[in-house]
Amino acid sequence: MFPKEIEKFIQDNLHQSTAKISLKLSKKTTWPKEEIINQINGLQKSKSKFPFLEAYSNFKFPSPRAFSQASSEQTAKFKAQLIQAETIADLSGGMGIDSYFFSRIAKKVSYIEANNTIYEKATFNFKVLKAHNIETYHSTAEDFIINENQFDLIYIDPDRRNKEKRLFLLEDCKPNVLNLLPQLFKISNKILLKLSPIIDLESLFRQLPNISTIWVVAVKNDCKEVLVKLHKDKEQETKINCINLLDEGMEDFQFDYQTEKVSEVSYSKPLNYLYEPNVAIYKAGAFKSIAKKFGLKKLAPNTHLYTSNEKIENFPGRNLKIMAVDKPKKGSQLSASIVSRNFPQTADEIRAKYKISESKDHFLYACRLQDNSKVFIHAERL
Repeated sequence: MFPKEIEKFIQDNLHQSTAKISLKLSKKTTWPKEEIINQINGLQKSKSKFPFLEAYSNFKFPSPRAFSQASSEQTAKFKAQLIQAETIADLSGGMGIDSYFFSRIAKKVSYIEANNTIYEKATFNFKVLKAHNIETYHSTAEDFIINENQFDLIYIDPDRRNKEKRLFLLEDCKPNVLNLLPQLFKISNKILLKLSPIIDLESLFRQLPNISTIWVVAVKNDCKEVLVKLHKDKEQETKINCINLLDEGMEDFQFDYQTEKVSEVSYSKPLNYLYEPNVAIYKAGAFKSIAKKFGLKKLAPNTHLYTSNEKIENFPGRNLKIMAVDKPKKGSQLSASIVSRNFPQTADEIRAKYKISESKDHFLYACRLQDNSKVFIHAERL
């Protein structure tokens, strides 16, 4: 891929900052500076984001921008598990990670990318990965779908960035899915969209017809993406799946959007146990459904914490035993992870005020109850 001299430079500088590498490369006037920096950046970050690539030394990494927008190995594998299709068109191919994992499930994948540099690297990399059932097309999504070739599934991860800022509204991203929907439904009955984790779910229901399923996907309690499946002949009520991918498995909570709106919930002061839903459930807004599912009482309408007298098993989030409900005392040398929920002070402000050190297993929840009183809940991880 690179001459041996450049390969040695890359290996020798894998642990250097971009600034130091750029300074060294300024003296190498005939070397492809940008390509070398992209490769080092990719090798530095791929061990955590794409660990499978360690087995492919010839893999060419794209720009940091394309690298950052690519799905991680963990989320790409999850998406591939959702697929029941023999032919898939990835209309915003990018780095090609999603296309690659789709190719391990589907019979044929069409990879479409408008940027020539990214397209050429992905085409090369698919050969390195021996993904021979991926066909690559240097084209915009808009031009590609004019041909009206039929696919079992269309996948789109719209570009959510411009030079000034990150984008998340559908109408601001590229391609504009809202404009393309009529044509997309001519070539496939099913469309899967990967959207920003900060997208407003209620806006999706207003803007997109035929939503059959939504997946809010988190990795180790960090929300990464929102997946939206559109079905041309959708008939059933939309289901929302809250997914939290963990090293030890997966937390999966499903609820019905309309049922959530009309459900009732009971409230209580802190009892024996405390429960904090994972971030995917928070993002999806399943605040009543989670209480109903596990028979829990909520602390307050806007305090999304739950309590019970008896211990609840398999709750998708943090499970805690309540030790005390009282205000921390200054000078008590308390150690705790601090969580502020519906409370006037942030966790950092509370930590500074009471001089609380960090702890992995002891927690201090600052929150409001139904009567609007402010409390501090001391709890231990179960």
